[in-house]
Amino acid sequence: MFSVNEVFSDVNQTIQLKVCHVAKNLAQVAVVDLVRLEDKKPICKPTVFQFDDFAQYIKDNKLKRTIEMLPKWINFDDDKLLANGKDNWIKKRDKKLKYISSLLNEETVREYLYGNGVGQQINELLSNCSQWKKSSNYYRQLNRYITYGCVNNALLPFDYQNCGSNYFIPEERGESNVKRGRKTIPSKLPSHKPQPVYSVAPGITQKEIKKIKKIVRAALSSNRKNITSRARLMYRRENECRFIDEKTPYGTNKQLVWNNDNECLSEGQFYYHFQKFLTEEDKIIASKGKVTFDKDYAERSGSTWGLLIGPTDLYEIDATSMDIHIRYPYSDNERLSMGRAVLYVVVDVFSTCIVGIYIGFHGPDWAGAAEALVNAFMDKVSFAARYGLKIGPNDWPCHHLCCSLNSDNGGEYSLGNISSLLKANLGINEWQKTRSFMGVAKAVSERKFGVLNDSFIHYQPGAVYEVRREEQDPSQNAVWDLDTLYCAIISEVIYYNHTAIRKEHHDFKAAKSHVGFSPQAIYDYFLEEEMAGGRPTVSEDEGRIRLACLPEAEASVTDQGVYFNGAYYTSPYAHKVKWYFKAKNFGRFSISVKWSRTSTNTIWYQTPDNEVIALKIKADKSRRYKDQCWEAVLIRQIEEAREVHIAKRKKAEHELQKAHFQQVLLNQNLEQIKHQPENTVKSRQRGIQERKEEQSKVDKANIDKRNKQAISKIESDYSSNSTTKTPETNQVSAEPKKTKKRQSLNSRLQASAKHKQEK
Repeated sequence: MFSVNEVFSDVNQTIQLKVCHVAKNLAQVAVVDLVRLEDKKPICKPTVFQFDDFAQYIKDNKLKRTIEMLPKWINFDDDKLLANGKDNWIKKRDKKLKYISSLLNEETVREYLYGNGVGQQINELLSNCSQWKKSSNYYRQLNRYITYGCVNNALLPFDYQNCGSNYFIPEERGESNVKRGRKTIPSKLPSHKPQPVYSVAPGITQKEIKKIKKIVRAALSSNRKNITSRARLMYRRENECRFIDEKTPYGTNKQLVWNNDNECLSEGQFYYHFQKFLTEEDKIIASKGKVTFDKDYAERSGSTWGLLIGPTDLYEIDATSMDIHIRYPYSDNERLSMGRAVLYVVVDVFSTCIVGIYIGFHGPDWAGAAEALVNAFMDKVSFAARYGLKIGPNDWPCHHLCCSLNSDNGGEYSLGNISSLLKANLGINEWQKTRSFMGVAKAVSERKFGVLNDSFIHYQPGAVYEVRREEQDPSQNAVWDLDTLYCAIISEVIYYNHTAIRKEHHDFKAAKSHVGFSPQAIYDYFLEEEMAGGRPTVSEDEGRIRLACLPEAEASVTDQGVYFNGAYYTSPYAHKVKWYFKAKNFGRFSISVKWSRTSTNTIWYQTPDNEVIALKIKADKSRRYKDQCWEAVLIRQIEEAREVHIAKRKKAEHELQKAHFQQVLLNQNLEQIKHQPENTVKSRQRGIQERKEEQSKVDKANIDKRNKQAISKIESDYSSNSTTKTPETNQVSAEPKKTKKRQSLNSRLQASAKHKQEK
């Protein structure tokens, strides 16, 4: 048995026969040749086969059966055709139906295909119709009606949908290169009036289309909003003009020379083909930027929620500046602002429950992110009590470790070993990082900022939200201090967790059990149902969690101490296990330590027995880094490196000057002895001891001379200031008699001084 729209074809598609009508009572079938239709030939009368004959034909030619999909327009109703702008098609279809409607019925179709034909009916229509004068017009439309399933929409002119798509465009310009579009209408104005200017642009070629396509890519990569005008300028500069050297009295200049009008594309030609290569996505990317397009305009493939098992399966963490100025609490005589703090939020993706927060004035950085994670993992009753707020255990019962984390690729999460630390110490298996500025990739946590802003922060004094020019700056209206703001945010989080509606997160069992729609209700129910209670923490776990959230790095043990990031640390434990002895005698070695960006005073070492040892900074080696945060220390170390470099250059400069001065002195000595014969004897010289003693006496005489000169000044000053005269006493010269040897020394000194003066 055969059915309408079945197609039988061979492997090479040289035979394609479509069943367009079946007469079961006659055991006959009407088929049309699709190969003929694909060749754009007129639709002819379908060929009629007996069932057995057609089955044998299929068997002899080894034809296989498929189903043909009719053109989509056949299944459209009039409203849908109008929505697609096919009102002219409807008019043409209705016009044909008006002329041929008497033939479009099952009885006439059977008579036409299997009987004596419909020549008599068509002759009657010709005699009554003043529009169609040939019978072929009726036969053509009847054949079309039967071929396309015997429905009225078969008469739609859907063959026109690709009209003009096969227009021939030559590779290069020539006689066959004719410009498409409207022809230029000759002017009918009198000859004495200004004549309108018409385009004489040539027809476009494949070569020019390729150039336009290349210009599209270049314009898009230029990251400019006005890419269309930019592309037109680029095309003209590269293809429709040139610069030639022009000699002038002042030198050679570049002169712009345009191509003739009949060699340049018109504006319409260029923009038409330019727009063909430009998608809607390209236009948005050009005007908004790639990041904004991906964030706000790109389609979304799905949601992470469907891949999760239950609460604590995935937490998302994000940070943003709060839209409110916070009051400085340490001033009693004026109202001051501390600026806008950074709010960190940790959200359970499955239930959308806020499980942790932190507010601080540093960052965004890992110190704040780690505090938010610690808050997410720990009990909230003691956390709220820290700020004077009393809550019950059921108000915010989120104190469980998660299985995986999701964050953006911001600088606060740039420590490369955080993932391995959380996995090794807390069992958090995966650290997912989304692209920077892609809030949609962590939409759950991003939306929570909007919740807190829209429900509370934007309505408070000091809020940075829709500030008009004539209004006072929000910093002048800071009212909330940090502690009370913490209390307000905690209450806002509890309110959201218990009142927001998340009915789409219910499954059949939760709906049957009448579980609440709030994030907290979903969190509590599915935590027991799907996660077997999760991994709750107790107060004793805080130290372990905080230690796990600290980054890990390598430190070097030297004989002077534990060297880490340019600072030295020590501990009694290091002496106990003889670290410094080993480093001094066998060379320095590395250990793994944990550190905090907030302070340089302490780093921590975990022993093989899992004992945590605190290493304190050494005051005698690294006093300049004590009581500082690591950001300031790292900046200071960069400055120190620059200062040390400058000091080394100065040292080298002084060293060169010193060496030059010493060389001058050496040359003077060499000059003094150049006329003296060189010593050739290898043994020790004689008389060295006598000459040494001689010079010793000269040195002592010089010291005695300097003593007398200095002390005599004191005596003269004392005598001039004294009010009483001292009796004169006869001074007996105590100068000893000069020996012959002393006279010889004096004479030698005088001779030496005279020689220097002469020189």
